[in-house]
Amino acid sequence: MVSKFSGLRNRTTLEIGHRLVRSRSDDRYIVSYPRSGSTWMRTMLAYLINPDSINHPEVRDAMIPGVTIKKSLYINRLASPRLLMSHTKYLSTIQRAVYIVRDGRDVLISLFHYRITRQGLGEFVDFQSFFNQYFQGFYGDCWHENVVSWLIEGKISLRENLLVVRFEDLKEDTPTLMMNIARFLEIPTNTTKIVEAVNASSLKQMRIIEQKRMGTLSNPNKSFYRGGKTGQWKTYFTPSLEYQFNQVSSEALELADYKYESPEKTRRQKLSKLYPPQNGKNLI
Repeated sequence: MVSKFSGLRNRTTLEIGHRLVRSRSDDRYIVSYPRSGSTWMRTMLAYLINPDSINHPEVRDAMIPGVTIKKSLYINRLASPRLLMSHTKYLSTIQRAVYIVRDGRDVLISLFHYRITRQGLGEFVDFQSFFNQYFQGFYGDCWHENVVSWLIEGKISLRENLLVVRFEDLKEDTPTLMMNIARFLEIPTNTTKIVEAVNASSLKQMRIIEQKRMGTLSNPNKSFYRGGKTGQWKTYFTPSLEYQFNQVSSEALELADYKYESPEKTRRQKLSKLYPPQNGKNLI
C-alpha cells in the first residue's frame, strides 16, 4: 500500500535522476505534472521524428526518454540535441521547455484511477481517502506546487524559452498547437505530418495499441488512456472537497487561468444560508 515514504521516494528519485543527467545548453524538455498530457504530446512528437514509433512505445520512450535514475546513463550517452521528458518542478538546469498544465481537479481524477483503479485497489481506497492521502504527500509533490514553480519561477527565469500549453487548449485545437510546439522544439515538420501525427495518436488508436499489448480490460478506467475528459472532477468532488482543494490550490488555479470559487466566497455563501439577511441587513 502507498505511504508517505512512497511520496518521499518519488520526489527524491526524480531529484537524483536530474542530478545524474548532465545538462547541456541545447537540451529541450517536455514537462508536466503527472496525468496532464505529456505522454500524448510525446507520442505525437515522436511520430513527427519517426512514424514507426507509434506502434512501439519503447521506441518512443527511447527517442524522448523520461528522466529517471535508471535512464540517466542512457540519456547521457544520447547525441545532442536531446529531447527529454520530466514531471519535475522547475529546475534551473532546464533551459528550454514546453510546460503542459491541466486543470488540477481533473488531474486528481485521472491520478486516482491511475494509482488506485488501475492497480486494483479500488475496494481498499475510495476517492475521499485518496484525496486525503494526496494532500498528505503520499504520491509526491502536489499539483499546485508543480504549477506554481513553473508559472512563476520558470516564467521569470526562462522567459521566451518557456512555452506554456494548457491541456484543454491542446484538445480544442491540436494541429495548430502541435505546429507551434514542434517549431518551439525545433522539430522539422509540415501541416501534413502534423495532421498524420494527431490522427495516429488519437485516443481510439492508442486504445487499440494498448489492447494488442495488454488484452481487453475489464474496467475502462484501468486503461492508461482514459480519455482526458474535462470537467469530470465535478462528479467526484463534494462541496467540502472542492473547498479544501481550492483553499490550497487557488494560486495555481489563477496562474493557469482556471475558474474556481474562492474559499472566502464559498465560506460566505455557506454562512449566508445559515444566517440569512434580516430586515435588509446581513448578519455576517
